[in-house]
Amino acid sequence: MKLVLAACASALLAAACTTPPAQIADAKPDPRQGKEVRQICFTQQIRNWRENDRKSIIIEKGVKEEFKLDLIGACQPSDAFLNIGLVSRVGGGSCLSSGDRLVTDSQFDGSCSIRNIYEWHKDATETTTAAAN
Repeated sequence: MKLVLAACASALLAAACTTPPAQIADAKPDPRQGKEVRQICFTQQIRNWRENDRKSIIIEKGVKEEFKLDLIGACQPSDAFLNIGLVSRVGGGSCLSSGDRLVTDSQFDGSCSIRNIYEWHKDATETTTAAAN
């Protein structure tokens, strides 16, 4: 009986702590995140990159062009020491799109894929985003 009560209490607690889907949909995105793009094409190579959070990185295409890559999979961008590589499914193409892979120089790193690509406006704030709309 105690085991059943403990299991029910755990289930109720888990249900109470779960964010309803409506609230997730209403969550405000980062104001720096711009519109989603299908692909990014390069004339040479990525200028620079940095980790944004555990599941996304920011890459610099040019001096003032940045993009956020949402990642899915086991890779940890924070474990990359110096380099990342972006592997296009097209094979040697100069464009990246969803589904292409990210690899790092970490020997303990898993692989991951690009889920979504967004324009990134590093200087944007809540007020500049509202003014643009």
